[in-house]
Amino acid sequence: MRPRPPGAVAAAKMARMIVGREEELASVEAFVEEVPEAPVALVLEGEAGIGKSTLWLAGVEQGQQCGARVLSARPVEAERSLAYAGLGDLLESVVDEALPALTAPRRRALEVAMLRGDAAGDRVDQRAVGVAVRDVLQLLGLEEPVVVAVDDVQWLDPSSSSVLAFALRRLGTSHVLVLLARRLGETGEASTLEEALAPERVRRLRVGPLSLGALHQILRDDLARPFARQTLLRIHEQSGGNPFFAVQLARALDPDVDPSRPLPVPETLEELTRARIEALPETTGQALALLSAVGTASESFLEEAEVGSEVLQPAFAAHVIEKVDGTIGFSHPLLASVLYQGLGDDARGRVHSRVASLVDDPLLRARHIALSRDQPDAPTAAELEQAAILAAGRGLSALAAELYEHALRLTPPRAAEDRRRRTLAAARAHSDAGEWTRATTIATGLLDEAESGVWRAEALMLLAELEGADRSMELLEEALREAHSRPALQSVIHCRLAWASRFRADRDHAAAALELADRLGDETLRTRARAVQAVLGWFDGAAESSDDLLTLAEHLPAALGGERLVQEGTQALVNTLAPVSSRREARALLEREHREWRERDEPRSARALWGLAWIDFWAGNWERAAAHAAHSHDIAIQYGLEVPQDHLPSAVIAVHRGELDLARAHSERASLLAERQFGFAPPQHLGVLGLVALWGGDRDTALAGLEQADLRAAQLGWKEPSVRWWSADHVELLLELGRLDEAARALDPWEEDAQRVRRVWVLAHVTRCRGLLAAARGEVEDALAQLSGAVEEHEEVGDPFGRARALLALGIARRRLRQKVPAGEAIKAALDGFEEVGASRWAAKARAELSRLGGRKRAEGLTPAERRVATLVAEGQTNREVAAALFLGERTVASHLTHIYAKLGVRSRTELARRLAGGGPS
Repeated sequence: MRPRPPGAVAAAKMARMIVGREEELASVEAFVEEVPEAPVALVLEGEAGIGKSTLWLAGVEQGQQCGARVLSARPVEAERSLAYAGLGDLLESVVDEALPALTAPRRRALEVAMLRGDAAGDRVDQRAVGVAVRDVLQLLGLEEPVVVAVDDVQWLDPSSSSVLAFALRRLGTSHVLVLLARRLGETGEASTLEEALAPERVRRLRVGPLSLGALHQILRDDLARPFARQTLLRIHEQSGGNPFFAVQLARALDPDVDPSRPLPVPETLEELTRARIEALPETTGQALALLSAVGTASESFLEEAEVGSEVLQPAFAAHVIEKVDGTIGFSHPLLASVLYQGLGDDARGRVHSRVASLVDDPLLRARHIALSRDQPDAPTAAELEQAAILAAGRGLSALAAELYEHALRLTPPRAAEDRRRRTLAAARAHSDAGEWTRATTIATGLLDEAESGVWRAEALMLLAELEGADRSMELLEEALREAHSRPALQSVIHCRLAWASRFRADRDHAAAALELADRLGDETLRTRARAVQAVLGWFDGAAESSDDLLTLAEHLPAALGGERLVQEGTQALVNTLAPVSSRREARALLEREHREWRERDEPRSARALWGLAWIDFWAGNWERAAAHAAHSHDIAIQYGLEVPQDHLPSAVIAVHRGELDLARAHSERASLLAERQFGFAPPQHLGVLGLVALWGGDRDTALAGLEQADLRAAQLGWKEPSVRWWSADHVELLLELGRLDEAARALDPWEEDAQRVRRVWVLAHVTRCRGLLAAARGEVEDALAQLSGAVEEHEEVGDPFGRARALLALGIARRRLRQKVPAGEAIKAALDGFEEVGASRWAAKARAELSRLGGRKRAEGLTPAERRVATLVAEGQTNREVAAALFLGERTVASHLTHIYAKLGVRSRTELARRLAGGGPS
């Protein structure tokens, strides 16, 4: 990171500019000079005109002087409904530098949000914009601290606020400071940006009134005229120490004011500000009314509006407006607010109508048209509805919601169907924008208004998307009753009910959805119903062909109403195609889907990565599997889409690699999510926690966990054997505990299900367990035959980990028969297999078995993965370069290096290179 120059010069400069704020200024300067390890925020709070913006500006300048990258925005009230206006201000100076470093979907999303080039008309993916902003902040923070500074944050547009909060929540370790100024009294709640950070990372600085002496100096400097002591006291008392209010009061006083008489001034700052504006010429006031409706305006815009410079001159002279970088705006936000709020309804409508005639953007024009009308008007409402559809198509959900609500407001009361359609659309737009409370309020209002029928059904379906599992099912069942006259809608609701009840072994809804689709002859509905039915049937142990699953899984998101909780479909596909004979087909499919969608839709591409993680896990490519799983999980977190299934491959792979803490963390988090959503922990995560206990040496906890996993799977009606992959470990644990009959009872139904649906890779595990059971019963010949057969079966289906376990079991059985040489051969082969996939705890177990054979012990050499890392490091490559070359994470490379150093007895890269060059252990 670049060293930061001292801020003494800047501090001295600020001290001369800012009067009476020494302590506050010191706090702001200290804050912007920090180099935090994670994002922190300082919020300047106070009433309008108290001096927050002055301190904020001092912080911005101090950050620039200290070598930080400062991204700043000063939104105004009139811009609050303009999508991504604040984000554009913040990133305008750095976007050209940052865009090339972003992935294609994120780069495109940011370009669209910032209306750059030919992207202006495309759809905005708000989640992708949030991830892109996160990436930009992280990228900039690699070289220097970043200060994100927003003045008057209460006016920041919701879309900008949402994506910035999204980014801040996901930054983690980064050198980012957030400097905010917020007016008290505008809202009773903290801003979205403040809530994005943990409370302990948000500091607050209350900006209070100035002292009499400080106020005197400000008046003298700003107005260049003296004031009598009594007049100063009255100004201080009347203004409450508010410097902006005090300057406006003093400016309104005659030079020869009688100090013995009360000041002839308004009681409030708003009244004074209004009086000051009203003192301007009428033509100037009309021009300022236009400006208050747009916030800031270019000179060319004002010229087009026929507002000449001579009309604005009195406002410049009175310090009501100012020009900064060719843009004209109010010198203080309060001036714009007071003027705009002081306009009567008719005058405000005329101003917005005038602006609508001047702007080119159809969405901006629609908003001003909406604000220019206050009576129901069917044509205008229809025009606004079309604009809302356009906004929603571009992904501008917050703007779409606002336009739909305006359209609803202007819809004539007798147009009942139009009102209901627009009400539902407004609720959906608010839901898409993350305003779930408002969406719920509007949808609930529609329920109260609509007596029965399709509109109630649609509203209930929307509410079901915003509720937990139990409440969601209640709402969908009510929606089904309301849709009795619409069989197509009933089919859709049945699909969603089937999915909502998937953990209750209730499959009637899936069948009903398909029956209705068949009756209607609707191929789209039929395909969606079959998609849900096929995946649920797969869990029930139905022997769908891989081709059917391949086709139907693609339609699952549409059947469910969106890209959510669809990993089950992917898991059905990859578990069915797990054997080596069809694995290439599954890998080709998922890799093709990942390539196709990673440039356009990262969440969808993450689903392909999720599937590839399983394919590589079954194939024994555990490092690559872990990388795919981690990448998929990261995308889900970044896009706010985290569900229990996101954690599953990471948890399963970690526990098999011996990373027990990581496995536990993933499954405990997944179980917590599932408890909130469904009221219980998923069987597969219970299985992971059982294995964590088992391979951590706690047999009692392990047995309880694995039995609970079996019980939960049985309660859910899971007859698909491949999804109950922990069954082999449960059987082996029972055998170790001498509970042979229980082991047989646990193994029988697993084998029966595997034979029924022809899951040959599950049958290989069954054969191994049968061999272990025969060995435990003393049936030696049968045990050797079964275990030898298991080795071959695991090899045939391409399961190197299963093969290594079968070899280890075969070696142990041979050792007990005193077949020392064959036993050693089998166990050494098992050790090679465990080291190749990275099963560290199983490798340790194999070494222990080798030691029991006596003779020379196997040298503590490097695993194949460690050899690859060591070779590249010895060649002089950095951890990042090694990670890129081997498709690993940098943390994984660092972990391998730790093990390599320990095994070889070296302490540095230099020693490692020397050791390998000298023919050290391989």
